[in-house]
Amino acid sequence: MTDIIRKKEYVFCLAGILFAASCNFPRTDDTNRQEKQHSVAVDSVSASPEDSSEQTENDQLDSLLQVAATAKQDTGLAKLYFDIGEKYLNNNPPKAKEYYLKLKTLSEKLKWNEGKYLFAMGYTDILNREGLMDSSIVIYQHVLELAKNEMNENRIATLSANIANCYTYKRWFETALKYYNEALPIIEKQNDKFKLAHLYYLIGIVYYYMDMPDEEVVYDEKALNILSEKKDTLLRAYTLTNYASALIKDQKRQFEKAENSLLEAQSISMLHNNKYILMTIYTNLGDIAMRRYDLDKLEMNAGKSLEIATELRDVENYCISNLYLGHVEMCKGNFNKSEEYIRTALKTAGEKGLPDEEMECYKHLANLSTTRHDFRNFSIYSAKADSIQQALISEQTREYAKEMEAKYETEKKELRITSLEKEKQLMTELSIAGGAVLILSLAAFFFLWRWTVQKRRLAEKQKQLAEQQVKRLEKEKQLVATQAVLDGETRERARLARDLHDGLGSMMTGAKLNLLEMKKGIKLEYDDVERFNRSVGLLDESIQEMRRVAHHLMPDSLSRFGLRPAVSDFCSALPPVLFAYYGDESRLDPNLEVLIYRSIHELVNNALKHAGADKIMVQIIQEPDRIAFTVQDDGCGFDPSAETEGMGLQNIRTRVASYNGMLDFNSKPGEGTEINVELKVES
Repeated sequence: MTDIIRKKEYVFCLAGILFAASCNFPRTDDTNRQEKQHSVAVDSVSASPEDSSEQTENDQLDSLLQVAATAKQDTGLAKLYFDIGEKYLNNNPPKAKEYYLKLKTLSEKLKWNEGKYLFAMGYTDILNREGLMDSSIVIYQHVLELAKNEMNENRIATLSANIANCYTYKRWFETALKYYNEALPIIEKQNDKFKLAHLYYLIGIVYYYMDMPDEEVVYDEKALNILSEKKDTLLRAYTLTNYASALIKDQKRQFEKAENSLLEAQSISMLHNNKYILMTIYTNLGDIAMRRYDLDKLEMNAGKSLEIATELRDVENYCISNLYLGHVEMCKGNFNKSEEYIRTALKTAGEKGLPDEEMECYKHLANLSTTRHDFRNFSIYSAKADSIQQALISEQTREYAKEMEAKYETEKKELRITSLEKEKQLMTELSIAGGAVLILSLAAFFFLWRWTVQKRRLAEKQKQLAEQQVKRLEKEKQLVATQAVLDGETRERARLARDLHDGLGSMMTGAKLNLLEMKKGIKLEYDDVERFNRSVGLLDESIQEMRRVAHHLMPDSLSRFGLRPAVSDFCSALPPVLFAYYGDESRLDPNLEVLIYRSIHELVNNALKHAGADKIMVQIIQEPDRIAFTVQDDGCGFDPSAETEGMGLQNIRTRVASYNGMLDFNSKPGEGTEINVELKVES
């Protein structure tokens, strides 16, 4: 449940960060724009609107429109278009878009880059409010190229941070980190401490979503060191809250340090009367109390969080707080009260479409059913929780595929914008020079044709790369799944071998000893003694057979001494098999050792059972960066291209593929078989 709490808290905290983005990466006309928290800022030249304290907003807008109607087509009019767009921004966004686009057109006509920055600042403000992050990214990247051409570091840093914010909203965290790290050295050089602290904070959040709490702690501590000079700012409260959450998630269990951070954040939040942060703080304090098994504090903090969540209509924290209180009541033995809290959370989660919280509710109901010894309902609730979890995993997979497709589409949009601008520029030049010099016109058309062909080839190449990337990711996913199956098989074999040896083996040995002890005190006839001895002999053979089965499931020598002794023991027990080992004898990854041992075991058994081999050669060669093994026999051989009904060779292929290894069959009917396998060894 803790992971769900953190995810929902961070949705809120991230929103708070981006609300404050315009203060930390400001437009230079701060006097007009600092209060627009939802926009992602673009550094720009100052606009100079007509300002009169006696005019209302409508009067100011009318005045600006009158001036624009008679103004010359110059940079002053371009600035005026920006100011009119600003006036329309909050009340009439479509009208604001219209004037921002006029600003863009005029700036391009005048070749005035400052106007292009102003357009990007205003137009993306509207796009971000509409959730159109992809379109904002395209515009930002266009003006970012302008800033790089001008070598304007301040704008480069600001635009890179804005692009990173958009990618963070989209949850493309690796791309967000790339742009944050482009802005970081510039902002560090500028020595703007508050802006630097904010950027450290943003990077820390990205590392949280990437499940890297150690890195998150590092960047949160950097931000807090800077903000120690401004202890009463809301940014410090945000940072302390997220820093505490990272400490809670960290394996070091630094609960006391996390609690102190939350209490400091609590005092700042109370100073600013920020109930959203207080709700998050109480939830985190409840998390610490639950990990410490302190039911009184858990109940107190969950109750406070529930009260604020109810007031603010925050359904996620409302569900979480009810789950906490349900946990408290279950620990107290008040099962009916516990179920009441959990079902309240479940109802809200179902109505509001919160699958994470709904899954946690079913898990709690399953635990409650176990406590009540109601195993039928335990099975029902567990199945529902598993079903929701599988649906969430499937949704994440689909979202990742959409992300890959969206990246490709974004690149195509960028290319389309670039191509349209180049085409427009080319047509303007052709209209000026058209008819004057025929050769230049023909040459221009020739180069246009070549550029179009290259653009098409580039688009096709990018499409192919995207498809290859998707295929590569699918293959990696299959390999990861195969490796997980093999790991599970290894663990299960080890468990079965251990259970047979330690459990059944001990019982059979004890039975034998008891029988021998009974024999000492009983006088038996000759026939009875003979039957008794045969029974003890059969028991001895059963013990030996059990030990042989346990050994083949997971040889003790393999886990204790390594690959060479285990394979040597196996081969020495079979007279037709000769074994040779060359090179380094250092231990390998346990899973890799099991893979090689099981493969050799399967191939030797195949040669004995199916090939009728009289001689079998097993050879292993180990080097620092690779290991190879060969199994060669003089049996009947087979056609490698023909389909086989058995699963043995298919299992070996799957195991080798899971380690990106190479497998080669060399066999002909009547001429024996040679199988070579080569695997990489990671240092």
